Amino acid sequence: MKSFTNLTAALGLAVTLGLGLSAIAAEPVADTEATANVAEPTVADNEKDRQYQMEHKFELAEKYYAECANVPEGRFEEIRPFLKAFTDVEVMVDMMSDPVKFAQLMDVVNDPHTMHVMMKCSTEPVMWDTWVRGLGDYNKMMRAMVRFMDPTMYMRWMMAPMNPQVWAPMFRFMDPNYYTKWMVAMMNPTFYQPFYAFMDPNWYTPRLQWMMDPQSFAPLYNVFTSVQQPNVQQQPSN
Repeated sequence: MKSFTNLTAALGLAVTLGLGLSAIAAEPVADTEATANVAEPTVADNEKDRQYQMEHKFELAEKYYAECANVPEGRFEEIRPFLKAFTDVEVMVDMMSDPVKFAQLMDVVNDPHTMHVMMKCSTEPVMWDTWVRGLGDYNKMMRAMVRFMDPTMYMRWMMAPMNPQVWAPMFRFMDPNYYTKWMVAMMNPTFYQPFYAFMDPNWYTPRLQWMMDPQSFAPLYNVFTSVQQPNVQQQPSN
């Protein structure tokens, strides 16, 4: 009886060790398969990366903003979402559909520092890439148009004159410091830099390269080529 118990224990230990070794041996295979699945890029990932590269991310906008005189610290992060409205039609429509957001947008834009940033960014090829990609995105344009079919948008605008949040940004025009800021900016030669940037010969090189690159107009080309052509029925062969 004792020997039978010892034999049973030995068999149980052997089975346990065998299962444990099998599980350990199988783990590297699972990790390898998971690594392979993660490392292999998909078509969607490649398309997303391409769109990211063609999106204006305002890398130089903060630098342009710092070129202005008397720049409040941390102010650029406050205006960054509003600058996005001029590179993404959906963001712009979202702000236009809300009178409070639209009033804030007008307040941000009507600032010499913001105007300086927008003028310099508008001449960057990456900005042109963003606009062309947005115009060539059929789904994005349709989503933006659908927003104008929302009746609540018109109700918000009808009630806008009675909304104090809409008038709050307008009161800034009564602040004398507002006009002082514009006077200081107009006396700063940096404010006029976007107007005479074309006098630099190096200014033309990246812009001409963008104009000559067929990939620059690829999003618009894809819109025209994606239009479904009428199917031509083939004649049955004799």
